Order: sequence, then C-alpha cells, then structure tokens
Amino acid sequence: MTDNTKLLEKVKKYLHVTWNDEDDDLKELIEEAKQYLNEKTGTAIEYEKDLVALGLLKDYCRYTRNYSKEYFEQNFLNEIQNLQFKYAINEKTENSDEWKS
Repeated sequence: MTDNTKLLEKVKKYLHVTWNDEDDDLKELIEEAKQYLNEKTGTAIEYEKDLVALGLLKDYCRYTRNYSKEYFEQNFLNEIQNLQFKYAINEKTENSDEWKS
C-alpha cells in the first residue's frame, strides 16, 4: 500500500472523522478508490494536483463507507466521463508529435 497520509487527512476531513480508529479501513478505501479511478481514466492520477479527481475519490470513499458503492458510478457518471475525456485529451496532446508523422 502506498503512503496516503495527505489523502487520508483530506478524506477524514471530508467524512467528518476526527478519530484514528478507522485509519486502516480508510486507507484501504483510498487505495480502492484510486485503483477504480485510475482504471477508469487509464492513467495514474496525481490526486494532490487534480482537485476534480480528488473530489471523486472522496465521494467514492463516502459511498463505500456508507454501504452504497453500487450507486457511485450511476450518480457520478458525468463526472467520471469528464475525467476520462480530460485524461484522453491530455494523452493525445502529449503524443501529438506522433500524429504529425
């Protein structure tokens, strides 16, 4: 598991968790959320820099923690698709020299 200390603090603040008893569970939720969103976008997102992705990560944790994960994709489909488009465009822009040849 990677070091998610900063993400953990942001997720705890978002979920209004002021105690440390759930830290291990929340770290697992964060890893699950990162994997989910990274797979959806096809890239390794830098959550500290991408505030939209960070918001989705926090909401994924909220839905999962509240036993409602099955509704997350349905309720955030538009945001997930926008994130997918953003990273697809970024990738194409980065590889634009390849397209010119």
